[in-house]
Amino acid sequence: LVKGGVWKNTEDEILKAAVMKYGKNQWARISSLLVRKTPKQCKSRWYEWLDPSIRKTEWSQEEDEKLLHLAKLMPTQWRTIAPIVGRTPAQCLARYQKLLDEAEDKDNEEEGLTAEDVRKLRPGEIDPDPETKPARPDPVDMDEDEKEMLSEARARLANTQGKKAKRKAREKQLEEARRLATLQKRRELKAAGIDSPLYQKKKKKKKGLGMDYNADIPFYAKAPEGFWNTVEEKEKEDSEHKNMDNILLQKLEGKRKGEDEAELRKKDAKRQKRKKESGEYVSAQALKEAQEQERKISDRKKMILPAPLISADEMEVVVKLGLEGENIKQLVDAGDKTTGALLNDYSNLRSATPLRTPKVAAGEDSTRLMAKNLLAMTNAQTPLLGGDLETEGEIEFNGITPVRQVAHTPNPLAAHLTPRGNQSNFSATPKGKKGETPVRTPLRDGLGINTPMGSGFEETPRGSRQSVIRQQLSSLFARLPAPQNDFEIVLPEQENTEVVEKSKFTEDEADVQARIAAEKLKMQRERMEKRSQAVQRDLPRPTVIRAGCFALEGLDDVQKLITEEMHALIKHDAKYFPVAGQYPFTQTVELEDFSLELLNKASLLVKKEFENENKLIDTEKNLNEFCKLYKTYHDKYTFVPGNGKEFGTFMEDSKISEEQRVDIMKNKFEANKELMRKEAQKAAKLEKVLSVKLGGYQARSSKLKKDLAVTVTELESSLIELYSFQELKIRVEDPGLEERLLLLEKEVKDLEKLNNQTQQEYLELYNEKRNLLEN
Repeated sequence: LVKGGVWKNTEDEILKAAVMKYGKNQWARISSLLVRKTPKQCKSRWYEWLDPSIRKTEWSQEEDEKLLHLAKLMPTQWRTIAPIVGRTPAQCLARYQKLLDEAEDKDNEEEGLTAEDVRKLRPGEIDPDPETKPARPDPVDMDEDEKEMLSEARARLANTQGKKAKRKAREKQLEEARRLATLQKRRELKAAGIDSPLYQKKKKKKKGLGMDYNADIPFYAKAPEGFWNTVEEKEKEDSEHKNMDNILLQKLEGKRKGEDEAELRKKDAKRQKRKKESGEYVSAQALKEAQEQERKISDRKKMILPAPLISADEMEVVVKLGLEGENIKQLVDAGDKTTGALLNDYSNLRSATPLRTPKVAAGEDSTRLMAKNLLAMTNAQTPLLGGDLETEGEIEFNGITPVRQVAHTPNPLAAHLTPRGNQSNFSATPKGKKGETPVRTPLRDGLGINTPMGSGFEETPRGSRQSVIRQQLSSLFARLPAPQNDFEIVLPEQENTEVVEKSKFTEDEADVQARIAAEKLKMQRERMEKRSQAVQRDLPRPTVIRAGCFALEGLDDVQKLITEEMHALIKHDAKYFPVAGQYPFTQTVELEDFSLELLNKASLLVKKEFENENKLIDTEKNLNEFCKLYKTYHDKYTFVPGNGKEFGTFMEDSKISEEQRVDIMKNKFEANKELMRKEAQKAAKLEKVLSVKLGGYQARSSKLKKDLAVTVTELESSLIELYSFQELKIRVEDPGLEERLLLLEKEVKDLEKLNNQTQQEYLELYNEKRNLLEN
């Protein structure tokens, strides 16, 4: 079943009810109620059309301007623009396309298909976005699957409480009723003076389960009655218990939420009853309609008028001027008519006329202008092809909201002031010169007293030419940049002139880090090469360095220098390159730092000298003597470890005591144990590496072994089936096949014979019929 298509009214109502029950997160469960819709389509339908917060009213001019401005700042980012405008992304996109189409239609007012007509769906086409369209009304005769969907949705959505919730509620009610009945029974028995056996039965019932530590005292044994009378203690205990009384749990906990709600409902019912009796009752429907009316009124946009350009004080000045002019004219009219002929009508006060408020000159629609500019930007060529973008007016990219042009009410006092410097191209008063003090021009200058050039004296040509030159010079001087009087003089450093000339460009930080790392590596390599050969070749070195291990008596000067240098090298290596198990060496030893070239030359000289000496020495003879001496002293002397801070030493076997021999064996045992531990660690590491390397192969081998066993089993079963079917064919199918063929051939022959007989009878009857008809 292909899901999708146009949404119907039934599906919309089911979706609304499902969202009310399941919320706005379980779209898979919601879509299970709708046979022809997927979870994604249900979610899109809710957020694009059915959500009550979606505004479906007409677009205002402010919203259009904001939409076009945001589309200019963030092209094609409709999900970002939508919450700012207060609409859905689909609504924003559709409105944007419509505004562009209107701008294009007004520019190209010629016959033909418009962009909106082109985007309309043709007969047979499928709407790619049906979630943003109104629902189709339900047909009178619905399909069977739609009826089944509707009935299933009605059944599922009507069951707000499932079977488990109903059972739990019923069990809770039964338990509460049972508890109240038991409590009432105990109260009645207690009032009658009978001890209730309910608790005893309950205790007997729970006896097998264990002790009730809330009711009984563990390991409590009642004291037997003694020789003394305890009546007074019992009376005292009974008198204390008389003042005790049972307290309900409700008094301790207070009222519950359900009880408070029930009391509030009772109060509301009483209040409504009282209002009905007094005639002040208003139905819920009427209240809802009144609230809806208030909401509609509040949704209307307030009229935003520009700030007045004339204040109350200025209005009083205008009125006073008008009254003064009227008074003077009345005095003149009352006098000589000759004087009145010299005056014009300067009255500011006019009688009320039926004229409307003067309208501001209409400009071009800002929304249409923005749409035209956006359309031009959309259809513009790539910058690689060149060409200019033709737009009308200035394109604003400042702020998230467009700049609106607010019309101002004209000010009768400010409108008649000569603008300074002629900042506006259109004015009600003549243009004045730059730098002139603006003067007030009368509202009605009938005699032309205060008009420019009204004095009768004009400028001479020379004066006018000089004034023009003066204005040009002043305009040129005004264009000069502002003076900068802050200067800093920095003298060049003489020492670093060569460095500055060499490094004309700034070195990259990565190159600097790489150069520093290379220098460090080079220094580290030189330091490692300057080590002694014993350290470089990892030869065995002494763990204990004694002060008098090198005797200098009886040596010549050269041998002394060599011995001292060797002793210093051993100390230096023990200080800076210690071996494992070495005693800490605390003395500071500083060797003379030689360059690698000198060390290489010295090693060459030593090598050459050794070659010369080696020619004069019988190596094999010396080796045999060394082996004899080593064996003699090795068998004769044994190393005895020291105690505490004492160093060990070599002693003859005859002088070693039993305790020392035990210490020697312990030392050897510990050494062998440490060696064993190290070898075990190495073996564990190798085993781990081996398990990592061979683990995959072993797993693969076991899997292939299992697969091979399964394949062999399947092969054997297939062979058994093959042999079985072959035997079945030979013993059953082949003999029976011949018999079935003979039976079928016989039936075919019988049918052919019967057919021939019936055809012959038909022919005879047909001929007989024709003869009868002819006769």
